[in-house]
Amino acid sequence: MTYQEGLKQVDKATKLINEANQLIVESVMSAFLFTWPWWTALAMIVVPWMIWGIIRNRESTARLFSAGLLVMVLSEILDTVGVSFGKWAYPVKVVPVATINFSYRLSVLPVFVMLLLQFKPNINPYLKAVSFGVLGAYVGIPVLAQFDLYKKIDWSYHYSFLILTSFYLLAHWFSHLKTFEKIEK
Repeated sequence: MTYQEGLKQVDKATKLINEANQLIVESVMSAFLFTWPWWTALAMIVVPWMIWGIIRNRESTARLFSAGLLVMVLSEILDTVGVSFGKWAYPVKVVPVATINFSYRLSVLPVFVMLLLQFKPNINPYLKAVSFGVLGAYVGIPVLAQFDLYKKIDWSYHYSFLILTSFYLLAHWFSHLKTFEKIEK
């Protein structure tokens, strides 16, 4: 394939992506908007942040939020790759965009990690990581599937367990770095 043929192929693919996105917008706007799964997904975006805002440790807010932000970025990247390669999908969405699922990866996951980091900080982080992985992969994701907020296509919950466990361990490590000092100059 030549360079020009590659550009034409990318143009064709972009057109197909735009057409697919339009189908998703139409589905959300005409079939899913204001249904109970849609309201559940909206609550999953708002409620975790409200809870965190109320019960977070104010002295550790920046440290905890930084760890949560790390989880958000990593889950955003891996989730986009997974959706793009057809490993899973998010049928009912709050925001009608093909690869976006705010409710789980940008709210529930990071807030749950931040709360785990904050409470009982002396518990073994590996125990917390495994608990987080088990709850997320074998309880949370199947529940999302029951509400049509997640559809497993070519994926194993075991992979999700490994990823979620790793996310928690990375967030724990990141939140314990000694580089969270005041900027003096």
